[in-house]
Amino acid sequence: MKNIDELIKNNRTSIKPNWQELRFLETPRKQGKPRPTLYKQAKEDAVIIRLINEFPNIKHKTLTECIKTRRSLRQYSNVPFTFEELSYVMWETSRIDYHTDSATFRTIPTGGATNAMETYVMINNVEGMNPGVYHYIQDKHILALIDEEDSIQDRTNKALSQQLRGAAIVLILTAVPYRSEYKYSFTAHKMIAMEAGHSGQNASLVAENLDAGAVCLAAYNQLLLDELLKIDGVDEFATYAIPMGKK
Repeated sequence: MKNIDELIKNNRTSIKPNWQELRFLETPRKQGKPRPTLYKQAKEDAVIIRLINEFPNIKHKTLTECIKTRRSLRQYSNVPFTFEELSYVMWETSRIDYHTDSATFRTIPTGGATNAMETYVMINNVEGMNPGVYHYIQDKHILALIDEEDSIQDRTNKALSQQLRGAAIVLILTAVPYRSEYKYSFTAHKMIAMEAGHSGQNASLVAENLDAGAVCLAAYNQLLLDELLKIDGVDEFATYAIPMGKK
């Protein structure tokens, strides 16, 4: 029990860092260490899907309507998402609007413009697309294929602790902690968690606008989800999974 109590204490500390101490700390940035990359790119040989950024067939509810009717949805119909709807979800949750050499500005708040997050999507039921896992390339609004093995649906469901439940897509958000640690050291981790939350809220409201629903999951199998995305689980690891589908 002592170990659990210590873990709880440490985790509480991570979401209430002493920012005054940061002023006197030699962060990697102050030490002149190389700046981390702002975001990942696709591998040279990756299969690329170019998304669209105009959505003529999507009707827009008011923000007030979306907030009022948003509820976590955990079971989905077999109605597929259209390619336009998939593109719209990615556009409104994870795109980069612009960047400088040292800062990234997105549709969501990101601590100090450090952009500690990457977005992946598991395609399960989208018109014209086979099931597969893709990495979203933030600055280009494209998807890069990671895996489309026949077992991808079963593996995803297992990684989600049996919570796929017919979702059309699953957004999976990851953290690349050093992007924020480079500038903010031990204070970074609170902002990294908050960043995922910002994107999750966008995703929930976007789903509601599509007459769909979403649920933001923190309870999943960390090892299996990281393996699904083919990331190392150390310098990059999953922080949030968001199944989404039609009501």
